Amino acid sequence: MAAISASVQPGMATVQLAPESSLTEAQTAGKLDDSQVEYHHALGITEEVEEVLKRYHAYVWNKDERGNLLVQLCVSGYSTGVEQMQKEFGFSTEVGTVGLSLFILGFALGPMLLAPLSEYWGRRPVYLVSWTIFTLFQLPLALAKNLQTILVCRFIQGFAGSAPLGIVLSTYLAQTKGWRWLYWVYLIVFGAFLVIIFLGLPETRDTIVLQKKSKFLRNETNQPFYAEHELAKKDPSHLYKVTIVRPFKFLFTEPITYLCAGINGFVFGIIFLSNEAFPLVFGSGNGGHNWTHSGTINLTFASYVVGSVIAFALQPLQESKYHLACRRLGASDPEARWWSALWATPFMPAGLMVAAWTSYPSLPWIPPLIGFAMFGFGFYVILAAILNYVVDGYGHYSASALGGVVFVRNIVGAIFPLFSMQIFVGLGNQWALFLLAVVSLLLIPIPSYLYYRGKIVRERSPYCATHFGKEG
Repeated sequence: MAAISASVQPGMATVQLAPESSLTEAQTAGKLDDSQVEYHHALGITEEVEEVLKRYHAYVWNKDERGNLLVQLCVSGYSTGVEQMQKEFGFSTEVGTVGLSLFILGFALGPMLLAPLSEYWGRRPVYLVSWTIFTLFQLPLALAKNLQTILVCRFIQGFAGSAPLGIVLSTYLAQTKGWRWLYWVYLIVFGAFLVIIFLGLPETRDTIVLQKKSKFLRNETNQPFYAEHELAKKDPSHLYKVTIVRPFKFLFTEPITYLCAGINGFVFGIIFLSNEAFPLVFGSGNGGHNWTHSGTINLTFASYVVGSVIAFALQPLQESKYHLACRRLGASDPEARWWSALWATPFMPAGLMVAAWTSYPSLPWIPPLIGFAMFGFGFYVILAAILNYVVDGYGHYSASALGGVVFVRNIVGAIFPLFSMQIFVGLGNQWALFLLAVVSLLLIPIPSYLYYRGKIVRERSPYCATHFGKEG
């Protein structure tokens, strides 16, 4: 029996048709063309198998080009309708915040199960199931008759792992049509995207792609080619270890995972706390600019978008630096992912400092928005560095590692909104933002440490070291 096995090397995935043949392909999740494939006839691969693989690659290209769609949706619109819910159901502001926290708590727990399941069964089925759950639970939210229904559905939606609609558009929708229309529109939009995902989302998990290739070879050549993933033992205990144990094992035993999880959670904690400043700095309360329209106030969150767009536009500089480092090393260099964070991270405390001391109502409203844009620029860069570093470091096991990272982030996101208002009310807008700026100074040395010393930490992370061909 011939076996197809995969060993992921830095920047490349090697697929071996043992013992008769082998081929090498760029690791592009099944997207290959003839220029990216080297066939080694000396090892005995037949022209028939070569032709079959070429047809398979052409099939994957055509299928992906027809359905290669990116769905990016942003911050939850729940908070834009919560004031109307409070009036209808008669609950306090603190109880209303629980709806946001439960969603994020579900969002924290979901990846701990869904991410490793995607390693076991593939990305596509997990995406389809989770998106379907998220879409269907818009209906009971739209028809909710009490707060309990809203809270339960919010938690389940968060667990399903989908991203909700933008806060700016949601604000105007809630004000003109009522909060229930938020969820009717969400149901329509997410239902449409569910159809798009079903028709166009390709499988990107390398082991599942290899399994499909081996099946394609068996059908076309009548030869017993099998992927290593197909031959692996798949009993319930193994599934339990993969789906439940591995993400938590990574989180508590892998230095790279728990270090990046801590950094990620710290950054998001500052983000969640600083979010509280917008309605206070620009709203009609004490110390605000006395803007009375909540839709206009929520538009100020676009300052984050401006900063993030600028950071995204500069991303090619980071990529060129990364690829240059990889060429010099002759292998993947995950630490090079931190290059842009070396100089971008200081924008976080600097931006918060600007926002803090220009947020007086006697001053123009533009300077604090510039400060928040600087803050958005800084956190976008460092968050991108964290995610890319984890993916590069773990490769085959990146979903489990990211599950641990995301878990910490969303636990922070579930807890911090519960007391963020009290901080700003107790300290005042300026001093609360100043405190966040001072705390975020702790982030500045971290990219330097991981850029220059991250390899040492990686080598102490067993799974990460194994990925790079070292002993754990």
